[in-house]
Amino acid sequence: MDCILDEELLANMKESDDEEDSADEKMQLANESQISSQDEGADPLQEAQPTLCSHFEYAFQDSDIKAMHDEMNETLTNSENKQKRGRGRPSGHISARGHTWSKERGEALEEFDLPTHEACCKGPARTISNAVESWMLLFDEDILRLLMRQINDQIRKRKNRTPNQRLVDIIETRSWLGLSYLCGIFRNSEFNGPLDELWTLELGNAIFRATMSLSRFEFLNECLACISNLNDLWQKFIINCRSYYGASSWLTVDQVNTNLSLCCDAKTLYMTNCHHSSEKNKNIDNLICDFKTTGRNITLGNAYVNIQVCEHLHGHNLSSLCNLSLDANPLDWPKNWQAKSKQILYCKSAILIPTDHDEEQALLVFGLSSNISYVKTYKKTIKASCQFYDLSQRYSTLRSSRSELQNQILTSFYLLLDMAAVNSWILLRLSPKNCTPQIEQRDFHRQLGLFLTQQRLQRRLQHCSSANSSLVMRLQICEILGQSSRRLLSYEEQQLLQPKQIVLDKEKIKFPEGLTISSRYGEKFRRCKPCSRNKRGTKSRSRCQQCLSHRCGNHLISRCFDCMGVTEDKITL
Repeated sequence: MDCILDEELLANMKESDDEEDSADEKMQLANESQISSQDEGADPLQEAQPTLCSHFEYAFQDSDIKAMHDEMNETLTNSENKQKRGRGRPSGHISARGHTWSKERGEALEEFDLPTHEACCKGPARTISNAVESWMLLFDEDILRLLMRQINDQIRKRKNRTPNQRLVDIIETRSWLGLSYLCGIFRNSEFNGPLDELWTLELGNAIFRATMSLSRFEFLNECLACISNLNDLWQKFIINCRSYYGASSWLTVDQVNTNLSLCCDAKTLYMTNCHHSSEKNKNIDNLICDFKTTGRNITLGNAYVNIQVCEHLHGHNLSSLCNLSLDANPLDWPKNWQAKSKQILYCKSAILIPTDHDEEQALLVFGLSSNISYVKTYKKTIKASCQFYDLSQRYSTLRSSRSELQNQILTSFYLLLDMAAVNSWILLRLSPKNCTPQIEQRDFHRQLGLFLTQQRLQRRLQHCSSANSSLVMRLQICEILGQSSRRLLSYEEQQLLQPKQIVLDKEKIKFPEGLTISSRYGEKFRRCKPCSRNKRGTKSRSRCQQCLSHRCGNHLISRCFDCMGVTEDKITL
């Protein structure tokens, strides 16, 4: 990699350039006269003239779900071909909730206009050009510092901390997250080996050993597992996801697991909002609060299928589409109506269309334009939330922790990391300034992990002495950072050629009167104190002949009898 990210760049990634700010101010002044003439139902999140991305591969195009001429008239011709009914037999059906379903299309059937919103980046997201810039918009500096403070609070609670249990800073926190993303890449198989394989010389990767030790990495995981809750992190993350993206016209709301409900853009699979909680809450208002009165369409998953929900969305100028089932929704199902009859039913703004594959299921359409093929739209949009969740689990960072350590807090945090990576990947591909529009998800995770560890590697290369890191390790860091190793080798060569001389100060030399020199070697091996300060546990029998402190050969001076003025008659050793 050619570029090295410094602290100033990472701290200012969310700020737009001065030129763009001035341009935005001019655009705002030019549009002030037009604000009063806009519709009250205009989407406040949508750009007036969004910069669209022509090279993004959408899940489908609007032309794929438009109804053909025969499909547009299907609901009309169905009501015209009335079947003769027996005397006294009702012309409609009534559900248990009191909704009256008629076989005839009423004149009061209300349809919204064809939605025309396009997915786009907003604000600073329009200028992102690499993985870390996109990720830093969603997992911003405030979230990083909040996470760092929570981890440090857990570290301070520990007594008798070892040097490996020191406090973390923002650079180390960022590098720890980068290694977590890289663990998701290298440990994404069904049967993964132990985590420590990534730190071994035989089967591991140099970037793991160069960034931090395995014990330090696992210690940070242990501290994170002890945090009480992550609600503040989730709230900040969701706000960022909602702020930098303009959704298309087709949204999907579904519950992907017991604790997570998602609102995703069906065309890009971007997660626009979510509800993550162990409490059972199926209130859809929290998920679609940004899209009220915008005329978008909401495809509802099985957990949210309800005619009352559809009516609620219709009251906010939102059309809806869902699959109504007799088993799951008996109160909304019309009595004495069989889907196999192929008879379309109407109720105010709702249409109930029988499906071909199941006699006890029907497609419920509420307010959607007849220019759209209902069946095609449902098939294209219903799986968007599940597809986003599957993408987030493809290279899950949860694999960076041991299974016995995983708890609800760790699972929740790593899910947040995975969702941030997928959303930032989609933002990068949508950005007009992106140089690699066809970047694969694995390549994005790899670049993100490498970018997040760069600052720590650079710091280790500049500040670590040869006593703390070997020359081989520093050469590997140069290779990872894409830097030339000539400067490092030249520096090491100068250090080897430089003579190691010690200048003694006569005033500081301790030679008390009547000094008795003891044996140079002790009876047992003991640790060298200067080496223990540098985290090196060197043991030696050699010791100072004056104070009897054990020292290794690097911290001991040897002088002959002649230089010390010792005659043979004074030798008693």
